[in-house]
Parts: sequence; C-alpha cells; structure tokens
Amino acid sequence: MKINCPHGYKAVMKLAGNITWEDRTVTIYGGVCDTANECGITTCKFYDVSPAGDAKFKKGLTHEHSLEGIIERKLKRH
Repeated sequence: MKINCPHGYKAVMKLAGNITWEDRTVTIYGGVCDTANECGITTCKFYDVSPAGDAKFKKGLTHEHSLEGIIERKLKRH
C-alpha cells in the first residue's frame, strides 16, 4: 500500500542546478513502513525497526509480489 507519509517524510533528489524533485510517498508492507529506518519518527504507527518488524515487512513484501497479492491489488482497483 502506498500512502503519503503522515509525518512529512520526503525523499529529495536534485536533478540539475536548481531543479529539485520531492516525493512524500512511502510504501507499507505488513504494517511496516519501508522508510522507517530513514525517518526515525518512533511515534508513527508504521514505525518498527526491530527484527520482528523486519520479519513482518518481508512477509508483507513477499505476499504483495506473490500471485495472490497481485490479484488482490487488481481486484481492489476495479
């Protein structure tokens, strides 16, 4: 699931000279944010950098890219 970060995390990329690209989108797998280790906001409900949180993230990521996960995502869009 992709959402805009509720705490304002943003990835910033400088393209050239004075052109900057900012993206506030984060991906949640298994209830854990993919950028939790970068933002460090421990009060966020998607923050979990423990080994158990890492296992939940990997399990959610595996499900999302499995055939069942792809079918679920396609069915939610329609």
